[in-house]
Amino acid sequence: MRTLLLLCLIAAPALAAPAKGPPPEVVEATLARAELDAVLERGPQRFIASIRVRPHLDGGRFLGFQLVGLTPEAPFVNSPHIRPGDVVLAVNREPIERPEQFMRAWELLARADALEVLVLRAGRRVLYRWTLKP
Repeated sequence: MRTLLLLCLIAAPALAAPAKGPPPEVVEATLARAELDAVLERGPQRFIASIRVRPHLDGGRFLGFQLVGLTPEAPFVNSPHIRPGDVVLAVNREPIERPEQFMRAWELLARADALEVLVLRAGRRVLYRWTLKP
């Protein structure tokens, strides 16, 4: 179950399908490739163990995973961007509702040029896009 929840950090249909309403607000930043690689090398189980999430539904339809809490070891524990209360809709445009979707998104991050996390915050969609730098 936790694996599914973490997978939502990687992606949900919100990026793949046209969304109702205005496009998401986009927040650009940079991230060292080595920082992402360090998280990936520790593996998805360790990542999942560092966060607490719960499914977020709208009218009985799954939207994403709401970030409930972070351990001190969570990769983005001090991030000014992703924070508890956010509902992660997608990661790099990949859905993460099911474990196999999460694993696909996780594996694609190894060769991605950017990390994109689409969240729902206070009714607004926000796309955090980190360009990966060497």
